[in-house]
Amino acid sequence: MKKFETIIIGAGQAGLSVSYHLKAEGREHIVLEQAADVANAWRNHRWDSFTLNTPNWQSQLKDGGLPGKDPDAFLSRDQLVNYFENYVRMHQLPIWYGARVRTVKNGRDGYIVTTTAGTFHAKNVVVATGLYQKPRIPRFTGALSPEIRRLHSDSYRNPGSLASGAVLVVGSAQSGAQIAEELYQSGRKVYLSVSRSGRVPRRYRGKDINRWSNLLGLYDRTVDQLSSPREKFGGKPHISGAQKEDTPSTFTSSPPMALLCSAA
Repeated sequence: MKKFETIIIGAGQAGLSVSYHLKAEGREHIVLEQAADVANAWRNHRWDSFTLNTPNWQSQLKDGGLPGKDPDAFLSRDQLVNYFENYVRMHQLPIWYGARVRTVKNGRDGYIVTTTAGTFHAKNVVVATGLYQKPRIPRFTGALSPEIRRLHSDSYRNPGSLASGAVLVVGSAQSGAQIAEELYQSGRKVYLSVSRSGRVPRRYRGKDINRWSNLLGLYDRTVDQLSSPREKFGGKPHISGAQKEDTPSTFTSSPPMALLCSAA
């Protein structure tokens, strides 16, 4: 049985960040990643034109340098993946690819971690697998006509992959807003189901809205400072990083010929 002081599950931005800091402290550890490459969710579960909604100054990892050249621009999917790949090479982070974790159980003096690559023992386990790995499909979709094509944002790639006709986008957080923007600008008629997500301008008085949020200290608040603990899981406002400057959009009505469910 392979033994480590700490095992990190997942080689996304959280797992890489933890690995960086442990290595800087000289702490023995390994990162277990089920995929064959780093940043699997970004690499294989995002659409072709995907861009981050956080500007580059807000998307950098410790000692990884500024992603891109413009701090107020937004990384594309491929640029983000390249950034993570370079980060791993730059800091020589210990990642074990192709190791899907099946179970984590209490053991003597630590944990027993069973994976497809063998069994490991660790005193500490850090779960860094993210929150949105399982697509959420609304129940009402089962009652829709079979003539309406239905797919989740996890499967969406570009406007050309959809049949002709109008599109209903269900879910209006970052994924829904950005996909609806792309579909509208491609000439599609778009319905956007907006739920209870709020709205903010992308830029205000020459600064990105995230700059203002940072200056106001909103990102420094802890859970106990929120008006309700439920706010921790509140929906983000409609916002898109697909364009550096705001582009006005009008969502028009037409019978939908496809249904796109945004990420859970």
